[in-house]
Amino acid sequence: MAAQGLATGSSGNLSCRIGDLVLITPSGVPYRWLRPHQVVAIDLAGRWVPRAPAPSSEWRMHVSIYRAREDVLAIVHTHSPYATTASLGPRLGVLHDEGKLLFGEEVPVSRPAPPGSWALAEAVVQALGSGKVALIGRHGAVAVGSTLREALLLAVKLEEAAQLAFLAGAMARPSGGNSGSTHP
Repeated sequence: MAAQGLATGSSGNLSCRIGDLVLITPSGVPYRWLRPHQVVAIDLAGRWVPRAPAPSSEWRMHVSIYRAREDVLAIVHTHSPYATTASLGPRLGVLHDEGKLLFGEEVPVSRPAPPGSWALAEAVVQALGSGKVALIGRHGAVAVGSTLREALLLAVKLEEAAQLAFLAGAMARPSGGNSGSTHP
């Protein structure tokens, strides 16, 4: 996720579900220093072993998605620059054919809520619905799949769709400067 430019430092998080357990990245550990023994096991209520590292502050979002969607076995939550920028709007229109095949005509954006809260978890579950991706209002993005690889690839494609939408919008705006025209 970090190597793909979808997260920096310790921002974002990922998890996978194995039965009634969720393996999730710990809170505050930069990805370049993350080691397998630091991954935290929690149950679907969010309980973890005392004295273990604390799970990501977004554990509520992860367990809420798993509870709502039995088909989801992996979640990637990013703070990638283009998807996060797109999360400031009401929705992300998908412009390219590959993106439309994956996501449909648009990607929903959840209502904003405080990071790490049950309100954010509920908003993301609602925006995600039965889809594969959603933008988290003023926060980032989430992608789900049956494997971490699938969820990561969807997160990469979501960032690409957001980047293309941004570039297309930039191309559509007048430059505001001298366009080279000789007309006054």
